[in-house]
Amino acid sequence: MLDAGPKGGLDMGVAKKIGCGCGGLLLLVAAAAVAIWIWKPWASIVPLEMIEPEAEVGERVDTGDVLGNFYPADGANNGPGVLLIGGSEGGLGSDMTRLARALQDDGFSVLHVSYWRAPGQPERLEGIRLETFQRGLAWLRARPEVDPSRTAMMGWSRGTEAVQLVAIRNPSVKAIVLGQPSNVVTPGFSWDEPWNQFGSPWTWRSEDLPFLDLEGVQLLGGDMDAAQRKIASRAKQNPDAVIPIAEVGAPVLMICGESDSLWPSCAMGRAIADRAAEAGKEDVRLLAYNDAGHYGFGAPVDEDDEAFGKLGQLGGSPEGTADALRESYREIVTFLNDAIGDEG
Repeated sequence: MLDAGPKGGLDMGVAKKIGCGCGGLLLLVAAAAVAIWIWKPWASIVPLEMIEPEAEVGERVDTGDVLGNFYPADGANNGPGVLLIGGSEGGLGSDMTRLARALQDDGFSVLHVSYWRAPGQPERLEGIRLETFQRGLAWLRARPEVDPSRTAMMGWSRGTEAVQLVAIRNPSVKAIVLGQPSNVVTPGFSWDEPWNQFGSPWTWRSEDLPFLDLEGVQLLGGDMDAAQRKIASRAKQNPDAVIPIAEVGAPVLMICGESDSLWPSCAMGRAIADRAAEAGKEDVRLLAYNDAGHYGFGAPVDEDDEAFGKLGQLGGSPEGTADALRESYREIVTFLNDAIGDEG
């Protein structure tokens, strides 16, 4: 029990000690907050990767306008080409590199492009020029390994927005593949402040494209059904943010995981398919996998691969997501062969 002074007040010595203790605690809290802000532990959830291809399988491309890795198919001459676009991981990460290598082995020359987060590129997924991908297509089509009339685009997650938007503006794209897709343009994003939303992620001819305000919509780890209801409601109020899939003049294949815990990719994929059907566009197909999460798009991953352990980090089980990768990859190759392959 603390002793009271003559007038019932707290002993001044004790009060000073308490005051000093509280002040010290506040300083510690402030120092910890500053340290966390500098360290940014959340950014390590998806670390930046800039994978450099081995000389015998590919080459780094850095023209000033195009940054990426090119993986030419073995012995290719005037063959099919694919422009591959990743998502919010930015840079040139291992997941899309694995996909590029698999497609290369199956006879497709692939340009995997980086468009944000790499050194010299925007630090936010905000204000990215769609012309960046047009230049990537032009570079790919100029290669002797590639027939410029047989090129497709593939995108994962946030990259699916860019793929659709570019295909709408470039009718020479012969097919598109969308992994864990979005039917709307979502806000700009940064790993430095992942809780904030920023301006439009995409521009065309220096004009920001309309995007959907997702303030108050919990995506990562949230209730995906509730998130989709809010997205659908806001999309009705802001139709300009909805990507007009019917304006894509090429066949579309979509892959999604029903257990995706990053965003409601299957629900948004169905919204894309429904919108296409309403417009009479019949060449849109969605493949949904029940026990797969956000990592359920790409190339197959064996159980003894070190990447297997992370397959369930964004929903689904590692086994279910691996099954989805294996099954959907076969569908992707068949789809691309039909659209741009030698027998297409």
